[in-house]
Amino acid sequence: MTGGGWDLDAELAHMLNMESTMGPSYSPPSGNDPYRAPTVQPTAGPRNRSHAGGPRIRPTAILLTTIIVCTLAMLGWSISYSYEQLRAVAALFMPQSLARWWPWMLYGPWLAAGLSIMRASLQRRTARWSWTVIVTASVGSVALCVGNSSKSLLMMAVAGIPPLTALACFQELVGQFSYRYRPQHAMRNTKRGPVRH
Repeated sequence: MTGGGWDLDAELAHMLNMESTMGPSYSPPSGNDPYRAPTVQPTAGPRNRSHAGGPRIRPTAILLTTIIVCTLAMLGWSISYSYEQLRAVAALFMPQSLARWWPWMLYGPWLAAGLSIMRASLQRRTARWSWTVIVTASVGSVALCVGNSSKSLLMMAVAGIPPLTALACFQELVGQFSYRYRPQHAMRNTKRGPVRH
């Protein structure tokens, strides 16, 4: 201010100095509100950049899928092998047209009990009666397959192992679903250990 008036050159230099010190992120106030605070534009951090490529597939999900697929494959092969053995046993006592359906006398209840166990597992309930049915059907299948084989231990093992393999694979499958759909609070309590009162 010189001679009772404003020094326009000094005022302009002062305004330019303020803009250069505020940086590129400063947004000057707009409108007629002189008291409006300056706004700073947010910048994308590392967290936003990490999700730019979409969700990633976790290794745990890949491993779980592989276990389920392998278990289902072994389960299907074991049941089909036992089915042929039981059909051969039934063919000794009845016509072929009836013998091919007779194995379902054992594996029909086996599959029905298996579905009941899967449903109970998803609902986090026990299914003792269904487990009794499936174990009884497996034992009956082992007894008939072994009885139809030769008396050598090797042939008895070859004929009796597939029904037991089917039961073991089914138990592993139920275990995978039980772990997959376990409540989160139960999983945290399991990791922390028993709660002491």
